[in-house]
Amino acid sequence: LPAPARPPAVNERMKAVLLIGNFSGSLRPLTLSQPLPLLRFCNRSLIFHQLQALKDAGISQVVICHPNKEVPADWTAAIEQLSGELGLKLVCSQETEPAGTAGALKHAEALVTDDGTNDAPFIVVNADVLCSYPLRDLLLAHLKHGREGTLLTTRSEEPSEYGVVVVDERTGGITHFVDRPETFVSDRINCGVYVFSPAIFERIRASSRVSMNELLPAMAKAEQLNSMLLSGYWVKLTSTRSYMGAVASHLEIARYLAPASLAESTADFTVTGNVMVHPSATIGKGCVVGPAVVIGPNCRVAEGVRLESCTLLEGAAVASHAIIRESVLGLGSSIGRWCFVNGSVLGEAVEVCEALLLNGATVLPQKQLERNIRSPEIVI
Repeated sequence: LPAPARPPAVNERMKAVLLIGNFSGSLRPLTLSQPLPLLRFCNRSLIFHQLQALKDAGISQVVICHPNKEVPADWTAAIEQLSGELGLKLVCSQETEPAGTAGALKHAEALVTDDGTNDAPFIVVNADVLCSYPLRDLLLAHLKHGREGTLLTTRSEEPSEYGVVVVDERTGGITHFVDRPETFVSDRINCGVYVFSPAIFERIRASSRVSMNELLPAMAKAEQLNSMLLSGYWVKLTSTRSYMGAVASHLEIARYLAPASLAESTADFTVTGNVMVHPSATIGKGCVVGPAVVIGPNCRVAEGVRLESCTLLEGAAVASHAIIRESVLGLGSSIGRWCFVNGSVLGEAVEVCEALLLNGATVLPQKQLERNIRSPEIVI
């Protein structure tokens, strides 16, 4: 998406922190082949979208906090490639022991503050969160109220699933948090996106495991935590269903901010709604594609195929006259002729034979399916 103009409040000393809790995440079987930060989302890695949003906010340096377990073999190369592509200085802070979300920040304190010489506020983004990222507005709100922290909140129809944030509507100040309330307290929840002043490092014990669930209530009690309400979309990637919902929201934003990134109908196939197609993908005659469809690099879609609310990751292939709905096809997976795949997620290199029904299937990598799956099932 095109980068908005840099606001005057952002200066070159401001940095950002990207918090990666783990590399596998909860999007299995997709993350069995690719770590969560590098998983493709709308034909870019998840981490690319987050870093692009930080760059658009005027940030030029990002500290990436991650554990030392299960670090992908190609992680360093991927970070170097992203740094060059985006023009960002990316530095990794690797925890030697699990430190919790706030503890990971403390571990990166020297990198964020330049060994105590940089007192500029900094942005913090959780790697399992996607949203419309109003980071410039969040920064400006933080500088205006002058408290130690500003938390991005959103309204949820099911706030008890996340725990709620209780806000003084007059001032925006956060009074307290309630974890999974049984009765209605508030419909605001924590988006996992923050702006902090370096003073918060004094609140985090060194060499200890400290979570944001400990740090934030203490800041609220001390009247040092403000909020800003998000007006755009937000999703926490807790499941493949949340991933698919985020795709639809992202494509809808692209329709208004970057319409050239979306596909249009041709003489050979019809596009309905918002659809993103990689230039290297091929689509056969008579296909109907959309809405909310992403077709990745080197994908092959044969003639007469119907695609709706689905993502095809790199190298996936769909044979003629198949129907794919509300599903994700993993890297290099293939669907046979006349198949109907609905509400399913396929891992890498899964092969589905001809004329089969898959309804609610979750299939681990490297499997060959030769039978129908009529009700939700995990194929191991």
